Amino acid sequence: MAVASFQINRLLTPPRLALAAIGAAFPTAVLLAATKARGGALDTDLGAILLYFLVPEAVCMLGLLVTICPVVADELERGTWVHIAVRPGGRRALLLGTWLAAVLWTGVVALVGLLLAVLAGVIENGLILLGPFSVLVCLSCIGRAALFSLPAVIIPKRALVASVGVALVVEYLAGLIPAVVNQLTVSLRLRTLLVRFMDWRRNMPIQLQLLVDDRPPWAQVAAVLILAVVFLTIAVAILEWRQFPPSEES
Repeated sequence: MAVASFQINRLLTPPRLALAAIGAAFPTAVLLAATKARGGALDTDLGAILLYFLVPEAVCMLGLLVTICPVVADELERGTWVHIAVRPGGRRALLLGTWLAAVLWTGVVALVGLLLAVLAGVIENGLILLGPFSVLVCLSCIGRAALFSLPAVIIPKRALVASVGVALVVEYLAGLIPAVVNQLTVSLRLRTLLVRFMDWRRNMPIQLQLLVDDRPPWAQVAAVLILAVVFLTIAVAILEWRQFPPSEES
């Protein structure tokens, strides 16, 4: 909790608050542009599709990429590691505290963006989307922050680049493959919950039904939480076993 509080305080600066405001306003701006192009309000189904890609996917993904990957690597590179490693639980505290701060910060920004988009009135019956999409935002932040903790500890010098690669290959490429591999992705769970919430399953073509899971919503939520625990456990184990020199050898 101390690490999480410290990391959140580091984010409360004018430049980062300005970036957070831009991120929160981004979904509303895109929806307003889509509404203007169509010449009227978006129907609920189309609005839900756009809102899904804008908030649980784009805003959450970008927010997590800049709040956990480079932060963990920065702490390792700046020498904070030297002081944390000699204390009991310091390694776990560094990772888990940064993960919690990333989840809270990104989640708040995404939820504010979701609220603004719904209240803008550009989606017909948009208020009915607020509850289900809040669940998607929370699950997206929890699962993907844990996923991005892996490249942050495996390749700290290239953490951001590696995390972008993980997002593209694991979440988007593997998540669209109708096989066992997509069961290990957060994106499959989010898509399935979206289809369940919007009751689209009965009208979906058989080809698209392969991209969602048949299990009930509670199983999707449990799967995301289990994946988060597994990813964080692996990351903590790497920190416990790996040697991190305090500085480069000259």
